[in-house]
Amino acid sequence: MKNWEQTYLQYQPRIPEPELMEEPNQVVSYANADFESAHSMIMNLFQNRLPLKFSPHSVLDLGSGPGDMSSRLFQMFPNANFTFLDGSKLMLDFCEKRLSTFDLKKRNNKMVFKNELVQEFVPESSYELVFSNSLLHHVHNPYEFWSAIQRSIDDDSFTFVCDLLRPNSISEAHHLVERYAKNESEILKNDFLNSLLAAFRLDEVTEMISNIRMNHKLNVEIISDRHWICYSKPK
Repeated sequence: MKNWEQTYLQYQPRIPEPELMEEPNQVVSYANADFESAHSMIMNLFQNRLPLKFSPHSVLDLGSGPGDMSSRLFQMFPNANFTFLDGSKLMLDFCEKRLSTFDLKKRNNKMVFKNELVQEFVPESSYELVFSNSLLHHVHNPYEFWSAIQRSIDDDSFTFVCDLLRPNSISEAHHLVERYAKNESEILKNDFLNSLLAAFRLDEVTEMISNIRMNHKLNVEIISDRHWICYSKPK
């Protein structure tokens, strides 16, 4: 058993952070950060948990941020139509700019960029894939996030959520920042620390999923010392 899988006896209380990243220096720091290792790991796990020969026609990316994960999704499903949603207009602009670098003339994808809060998002129809990375910890009322998920899926949809895992203490949070963001800007280090302290523990996520009566549909697991994933169970 890895040390981050052990049962915690004492808990660092959650400290919510602002729901949106709208300061230009914050957004630029986040957009330029090196997330290659973590994001590659997450996307590999995502691919490994997809149903066999899964090829969605409609994809929703909740909390697209500056578009690193969005661009990976876009390349993974070349025949899908995409909706990218973020409450921060600056973040969404970065996402759109990043995706514009692809040769879109060879693809028939429909791309929609929605500058909306997740709490207010009401889709016109369900999506075959709903994907979200590092959005939940920003939402002050987490059940509003899960409600948006529920509004966006049907019985045949595949859901994948990844987010940060709150450490046991502030000192442990500082250790994680130093370990994984040592060479990043002070702005990003501070945002990473705040995000860790605003994140949820696995038992809290499990309780949420049980409360919304989706525990029979979703698996939850820890994948690193700072991440968990939640995804649709095989049918």
